[in-house]
Amino acid sequence: MLAASAGIWDVRDIMKTMVLGTGAVGSVTAEILANSEEFEQVILADVNMERAKRTEKKISKDKVVVKRVDASDLDGMVKAFKGVDLILNGVIPRFNLKIMEACLKAGSSYADMAWDVALDTTPAGGVIKATPAWNQLKMDDAFKKAGLTGMMGLGCDPGLSNIFARMAADNMDRVKEILVRDGDNGTVEGHKFAPLWSPETLIEEVLMPATYFKDGQYRKLPPFSGKEMFDFPDPVGKLPIYNVDHEESETLPTFIGQVLGKGCDYCDFKIALDDTYVEAIQMVGMLGLANPAKVEVKGTKVSPRDVVAACLPDPSTLGERAKGDCAIGTLTKGVKDGQDVSYFIWIQMNHEKTFKKYGHSATSYTVGAPLAIAAMLYAQGKIPQKGVFPPEMLDPTPWPEMLKKYGMPVHTLKQIRY
Repeated sequence: MLAASAGIWDVRDIMKTMVLGTGAVGSVTAEILANSEEFEQVILADVNMERAKRTEKKISKDKVVVKRVDASDLDGMVKAFKGVDLILNGVIPRFNLKIMEACLKAGSSYADMAWDVALDTTPAGGVIKATPAWNQLKMDDAFKKAGLTGMMGLGCDPGLSNIFARMAADNMDRVKEILVRDGDNGTVEGHKFAPLWSPETLIEEVLMPATYFKDGQYRKLPPFSGKEMFDFPDPVGKLPIYNVDHEESETLPTFIGQVLGKGCDYCDFKIALDDTYVEAIQMVGMLGLANPAKVEVKGTKVSPRDVVAACLPDPSTLGERAKGDCAIGTLTKGVKDGQDVSYFIWIQMNHEKTFKKYGHSATSYTVGAPLAIAAMLYAQGKIPQKGVFPPEMLDPTPWPEMLKKYGMPVHTLKQIRY
């Protein structure tokens, strides 16, 4: 055990962490933490032991152990979580609430990379009464009473995108607009349609009405709305982007606008989708294959969406064949000293170079690495907050240095309009 007096970290001792879900993204998080000094043990937990053991073999560190954990089994998770300081949730978001409940019962802190935006059923054109983020945020008091930390949405987007908005807002007197933009010109050799992250999440987010914030309310747009060309930094270049339902639009206006008192008139999220992806996902929706509910097929009950996902290649196996570049950033517009000012803050990665250096696609690495960084900052005592909160409530100060250390330098374009 290393104490604070050693001068290395502020207040905490060496910890144990569990990465629950060791797919394309969770394996990135696990690998970084296995090579860190902050954790004495990294537990790879998954319902699929073959996948967990594959990750363990790749990492090949004595501090790494494998455990079978089913995210649908509350009692099993409580038993598995006991004695673990921090649970890092790398499974699909529909299990978040049950995992958080298990953390409370086991006395473990928690962090995830996304939340279940599908819980909202507001139709396009409607006003949202309560965004899905509040399903987790309402556990804030319980986590505070238990002395636990619950960090939401700490991947790339959400995650870094929220932190970038906070970095910009901290340099403004007032915020007007927050626009999150995700661009990727990548392809996968041998596949016309092969998502580099969870197919279930992609299908779910893109086909749902998209959340945006305007005139003081959270609202919904139809799927595939707001198509425009956005000029991402080279070498990503100009790409068509669409409004998509995403986490940032559910919290940034409230926490930057109201909690931090900076204001926010408008917020949305748009992602680059090429014509092939748009046509494929629209067809999935038209055929009813996006339905997560189980239907009976020849005596067997299956979820159509699960079948589609099972027929697509596992994203964790695609890194070696991914080509191209991605850029993810946040454009924040506001006022400073009476002048209009904007900041576009972003990271960009090349798929091939990222795989050669880290053994993962840029998509997986940029989501899994921020969660690992959050875990290390937590272990170092640099995330002291208790309760449940989104990424924009973190102190952004240590993030640029940590991101640079792990191969994701932060770029900033500032513009002042007189």
